[in-house]
Amino acid sequence: MTRYKWTMFGIDVLFLAIQLVIMFGLAKGGYFDYIRSIMVTTCFWGVYVLLEARYGLYMNNYVRAVLVLSIVNDAFFGYYLDFYATSSIVDKILHVFGTYSFSLFAYVLVVQLLNNPVQRSFKFILVVCLGLSIGTSYEILEFITDNISHPVPPSQPSLLDTDLDLIGDAIGAVFAAIHATSRTFIDRNF
Repeated sequence: MTRYKWTMFGIDVLFLAIQLVIMFGLAKGGYFDYIRSIMVTTCFWGVYVLLEARYGLYMNNYVRAVLVLSIVNDAFFGYYLDFYATSSIVDKILHVFGTYSFSLFAYVLVVQLLNNPVQRSFKFILVVCLGLSIGTSYEILEFITDNISHPVPPSQPSLLDTDLDLIGDAIGAVFAAIHATSRTFIDRNF
């Protein structure tokens, strides 16, 4: 096994172990709604890992680590420490960091599907558009979840919260675009 694969495997195993510990901790406290949210994000990553193996996708380990860290931060700070209910600042920080990581993740996946390398100016626009699309989709998902399951506290308590989340998403997307245009993630012109 190559060093890349060992690192990839280590990141994935550590991620799963941390998520399970957080879920068990939440189960002891009776926070089953929070566990469901963490299970969804953990399953999202599991599906990606299976698709990556099945279709021979390549994810830079920096991007993998940053994305996994984003998901773990969501579970630990947002749910386990309950900062989503007690702090509006943590939510905004996680939106910036989450959009940054998901933008880079989506960019690396999209570029693998293209036949030609992406020019630098187009790369910036592509990453920003991917980040804004992901952030907007997440806000729509929060809206649908709030209207269907009526969680306490709601994911979107006000229009101001939604707008600030979208601003955080825009900031994270721009940071990701700057990073993507200034660095090659692997030797495949990403």
